[in-house]
Amino acid sequence: MLNNRRMSALHRTDRTEVIMLKITALAENISENELLSADFGLSLYIEFGGKKILLDTASTGKCLENAEKLGINLHSLDAIVLSHGHFDHTDGAVSLIENGITDTPVYISRYAFSERYWHRTDDGEFYFPTMAGISPAYLQRKHVPFRALCTDSYELGENIYILSNISRSCEFEAVCPDDFVKVGNDYVIDDYRDECVLVLDMGGGLAVLTGCGHHGIINIIRHVEKVFNKPVWVFVGGTHLVAFGAERTELTVKALKESNLKLLCAGHCTGPDAMKAFAEKLPFFKPLHTGTIIEL
Repeated sequence: MLNNRRMSALHRTDRTEVIMLKITALAENISENELLSADFGLSLYIEFGGKKILLDTASTGKCLENAEKLGINLHSLDAIVLSHGHFDHTDGAVSLIENGITDTPVYISRYAFSERYWHRTDDGEFYFPTMAGISPAYLQRKHVPFRALCTDSYELGENIYILSNISRSCEFEAVCPDDFVKVGNDYVIDDYRDECVLVLDMGGGLAVLTGCGHHGIINIIRHVEKVFNKPVWVFVGGTHLVAFGAERTELTVKALKESNLKLLCAGHCTGPDAMKAFAEKLPFFKPLHTGTIIEL
């Protein structure tokens, strides 16, 4: 839960007017604009409440190239938030840093630098490394101001919050059995304790932005609504349904129909089958690809 200072901040946002929000997808697995490059992962440029925030950097730095093509200056960012410690959300940061974006503070969970793997079974059993390619030592060497967050909630700016330690209340959103963290000499199933979500208080409702949403979209929505005592109107990012079957997608669709959502913009690890189901069954769904722009 939020501490008293943050609770008072939430009370300040108990209003009816809506703060304008603009989100530009600078990188995603697929590009909907022939002038922009796709990049495995996700990177979202957010303009909200006078702040400019980058959520994730995808894999290779295409987010920087695409930003330049769109006339977006990433050198003027107020913050970079890295949602979790997988390479396809963090490693584009190397390109930003090597191109001189070193003054912008980077916010990341203290657990994000763990050694992570994906248990591959599709072409033989082995562990495929998925850990972040950046490290505290690299960030320190490049003189990047970074904050290894150690609380479940952090007030990044007025009406802007980073939440982690998402509680699990949805009976059908189990942890993915294929993601692992190395602890000592053992490989244990990742509980995604490093994963953060960005929450924007728009006034009467909330916008939630995720990198992968490993905890499950319903768990995340329920947790955020409980913390803020406000409805989640907007959900943008990955939902990690690609790791599960049709039954979980169907249950997710049913739950989303009963939610307060006015806009679901999903991509990356959502997967083609879930994307198709969302498009067919949810009138408030919009696919998320490189070049997608959301203005609210």
